[in-house]
Amino acid sequence: MAKSFYTLIVVPHASPRLRKLKLPARVLHVLAGVGVLCFFVAVALGFSYIKMAFKAADYDKLQAENTDLKIQKRILEVATVKLGEKISNIENLFQQIQTLVEGDSQKRAKVNVRAVGGSKIDYPTAELLGSANLKDGIDLLRDRTAEMENQLMLFQEVAEKKATIRRSTPTIWPVKGSLTSQYGNRADPFNGEGEIHLGVDIGALFGTQVRAPADGKIIYAQRKAAYGNLIIVDHGNGFTTRLGHLSQFAVKAGQRVRKNDVIGYVGTSGRSTAPHLHYEVRINDRPVNPRNYLPRG
Repeated sequence: MAKSFYTLIVVPHASPRLRKLKLPARVLHVLAGVGVLCFFVAVALGFSYIKMAFKAADYDKLQAENTDLKIQKRILEVATVKLGEKISNIENLFQQIQTLVEGDSQKRAKVNVRAVGGSKIDYPTAELLGSANLKDGIDLLRDRTAEMENQLMLFQEVAEKKATIRRSTPTIWPVKGSLTSQYGNRADPFNGEGEIHLGVDIGALFGTQVRAPADGKIIYAQRKAAYGNLIIVDHGNGFTTRLGHLSQFAVKAGQRVRKNDVIGYVGTSGRSTAPHLHYEVRINDRPVNPRNYLPRG
């Protein structure tokens, strides 16, 4: 069988002579196949390069996102620590308020606090736990703690006012001794006639310390007729107390005193039969029974 050939004619521009190149058909077929193969290889390499370029871009993007996530995580960790400190401060504030509410009254005020996760305060966390975005959860917790703090500050303000009133209410015995005469109707110890006793008499040894029954300001500290040596304390909120028949004073007019401060000493000055303390409680200058404010026993 005769072999087939292809003749390539080359026409040079610089020479009028034609050049002929005779190639077997098989060689041309091989060259064409190689060319097609090279084309597909080049296309495949191109696609592979593009794919690698996209992967590299995705990798860089992931690296950047990972760095951002680390930064956000650190920020959230710091925020969480600060929130923990704020919650701790709120718990301390709550304890201070509880102390103010309890004070030194006979009936302790009970503040109900439910414990959740070791905390003394039950702050809602359902939304936080159900949040897919930790930052949103932190923001929610921050808002809740701010709300709690505001409420507790209002509570503290009310409690402080109540504590001030309680400290200014004469609720302790001004002297240790025995009750020798009640408030109200009684027989005059000098002539036996009926009279209205405006306070109570507390018998005690001469020189026994007399203490302020509540916080207040000394508005009178000198001798006054039948009272003898008399101290008048203004406790505010309409309350005043009178302590008479003292042997001597431990305070001066204008001086501020705290509940249980020593202000004088038992004596028998004025219209008195023996050492004792005459003690009055007045509201808006009207005498009331001191026993209504004194602890029993």
